[in-house]
Amino acid sequence: MATRRPARRRKRRHDSADFEQELIALARQGRFRDIVAACDKQRRHGPLSVSLSVSAMHVHGVALTQVERFDSAVATLQTAAERSEAAKNAAQALAIRNDLSKALFAAKRYGEAVAVLTRLRDQNPDEVTFARNLILVQEESGRLDAALKDCQAAVERWPDDVHLAFQLGELRMAAESWQEAVDAWLDVLKRDPDHQPARRKLVAAYRRLGDQAGVTGALRDWLQQDPGNPIARHLLSAQEFDVLDVKALPTRASDGYVRDVFDRFAETFDEQLQSLDYAAPRLLGSMMAELGLSADGNLSILDAGCGTGLMGERLRPFASRLVGVDLSSGMLQRAGERGYDALVCAELVSYLSAHPAEFELIVSMDTLIYFGDLAAVFLAANQALRGKRAPLVFTLEKGGVVDGATGYRLNPSGRYSHRVDYVRKTLERCGFSEIGVKESVLRKEAGEEVTGLCWTARKGEEG
Repeated sequence: MATRRPARRRKRRHDSADFEQELIALARQGRFRDIVAACDKQRRHGPLSVSLSVSAMHVHGVALTQVERFDSAVATLQTAAERSEAAKNAAQALAIRNDLSKALFAAKRYGEAVAVLTRLRDQNPDEVTFARNLILVQEESGRLDAALKDCQAAVERWPDDVHLAFQLGELRMAAESWQEAVDAWLDVLKRDPDHQPARRKLVAAYRRLGDQAGVTGALRDWLQQDPGNPIARHLLSAQEFDVLDVKALPTRASDGYVRDVFDRFAETFDEQLQSLDYAAPRLLGSMMAELGLSADGNLSILDAGCGTGLMGERLRPFASRLVGVDLSSGMLQRAGERGYDALVCAELVSYLSAHPAEFELIVSMDTLIYFGDLAAVFLAANQALRGKRAPLVFTLEKGGVVDGATGYRLNPSGRYSHRVDYVRKTLERCGFSEIGVKESVLRKEAGEEVTGLCWTARKGEEG
């Protein structure tokens, strides 16, 4: 008996409305690469400027910005804006031009971004967003005078807008107008007493002004507003270090302080260090060479306080296994693609104590500066090292006047500096020998060189 073959279904081209909804759904899920891929596929049916609706082009342009195809994003959003304006859809055109300014900003085409945002601000004088964004682009592109002028005008126009008041404070800091910056931060806090970034900035502005009473008062006010704040508590201890009783001196930065500071800086940490001429990776290479270590990939290595993993690339050639440990989960997220076999979020002394005789080299660059008393961390490091003469490599900061009773000092920066004789004796007490130290510049801070001490030591026979 003959059977009838089922008719083959013809593939149907994307219906424009369906495709638009598909893209919108992907955008809500943050799947920007999928949006770009879908539009690249759709291009087979003809130019996207013809086959896509204006709304779909808008979504596509935003997605292109997100995947850093900036020139394509700008062209797509420009076309979408022109089509929307031709259709006299003012609200849609406004949204598209706003996203166009973001694409131009991301592409560092600052002049064009300023032009777009100036037009948007002037056409929409009651919309604060465009004023804020224009000020941001002006600051980023080095147009500091224009940014200050526009920000002052915007603060007068929207006196209750905390975000604008904060921008004005940032601009005053950038202009190194310290007293005006203090006034700006106090104004922010008058509007919002719980504004933690403004409290940190106020302390920094008083410090740059050289007003120590102002620093102390700002920190005490901060603690009165937020008694448990670890940053305020630690910085106040640093500010009052010289007048505290020895028994009241903090022997290390709290976990909360370290975690809060570095989680906050994680996204921009590498870029900030680069601007400060950060020398630790280069210094580490020299210290490894002085120890006579071979890059033969045979060592089990711990990067103690690995941060974003800046030392990972230097250490990888020496390592059969490379582990990074850090207290900041935000920093560890940045370290994920830098050659580590394992990354662990943990407090350093606890981690070392829990991993006896596991590592043949421990490196700790710019981490022990958050410890005053070094005995616990040195003893734990000795126990975590495997084999006689296994090396410990670390840096500390060289301070000015260091407390004679303790051998260390908590500085206004929130970091500790140590006396050389204290460090050497503590290393020896904790089972280390063959101790070496060299002085070198670690980085710059507020335009001044920060001098550091680069230490090497080996696990002793009785360690």
